[in-house]
Amino acid sequence: MKSYTVTSPLRITFAGGGTDVEPFIEKYGGAVVNSTIDRKVTVTYQPDEYDLEISSRDLVKSIIVPTNNEGIISKIHNLFYSKGINKGRVMINNDVPPGSGLGSSSALTTAIVKLIHTIKNENISGWDLARESYEIERNYLKVALGKQDPFAISLGNFKMMEFQKGKEELHDLSKNAEFLKELQSRTLLVYTGGTRESSKFLKEQINASKREGDAINQKLLALKNIALDMANSVESNDISSFTSLINEGWQVKRELSEGVSNKKIESLIEKAKENGAQAVRLMGGGGDGFLLTIAKEGKLQGLQEEMSKLSDFAIRVSFTDYGTMVSNA
Repeated sequence: MKSYTVTSPLRITFAGGGTDVEPFIEKYGGAVVNSTIDRKVTVTYQPDEYDLEISSRDLVKSIIVPTNNEGIISKIHNLFYSKGINKGRVMINNDVPPGSGLGSSSALTTAIVKLIHTIKNENISGWDLARESYEIERNYLKVALGKQDPFAISLGNFKMMEFQKGKEELHDLSKNAEFLKELQSRTLLVYTGGTRESSKFLKEQINASKREGDAINQKLLALKNIALDMANSVESNDISSFTSLINEGWQVKRELSEGVSNKKIESLIEKAKENGAQAVRLMGGGGDGFLLTIAKEGKLQGLQEEMSKLSDFAIRVSFTDYGTMVSNA
């Protein structure tokens, strides 16, 4: 049996996060603008004759025989066993800290599902991989998540995605090469120094929607419309409008639930704007993780230098046109 390595790119969300969550999409439909990037989760399978070993460098944990089905590593181990894979080694590596707002949970899930199909010599399309990964992450791993991450990561590219009940649509925004090149050249991710459980904030959003009803749904509709307007700004090559919409979306996002932002995050956002950022927002559900910053024209290097004084991890990224893939089949 061969060894295999599967990589899943991480993603950044520019607008619409939160509108991809049930039950909102069933009633109103959601829209998200995102792109995969050149930071990734890598899962490698090495066959041998011994009992299946799962190890994660990021969690600093390995397991051979799970005592229960609690914890992500134990659940992954049991998932492989349920598919008839009970020998060899599975090694998990993440380019960024888990729980930092870049979709690493779904990147891991899509990589594992793709790896299982590859080991079993089964073909699976990007769309089917996304659907299967979403169901596994939601119903088996018990992660509260929106629909965008499995689809964004499985399919890759710079795009707008629309979600209706039982339906997903992708609108390719990468054809405007000039816009994409300019945006990429001004994009910086700044780590806030901590991680969080995104499920917590999504659960709070869902509960608030049930409790407050129309008030929360109106905010989510505003986020959806921002995503739709953002797609139009890409097509019209209007990066000024695009960055304004990032800031507008963050102001609405902060109001979805308590704890989405805090004094530390707001201080970093203010510092970024003082040092050349045209737009800034926190990635993921909220609380901690990475800030997405878009520098003013010609200001990226200075912005990175100044933010590196405040963060141990301030990185430039490139957008990718690929999603989850086997890199050595």
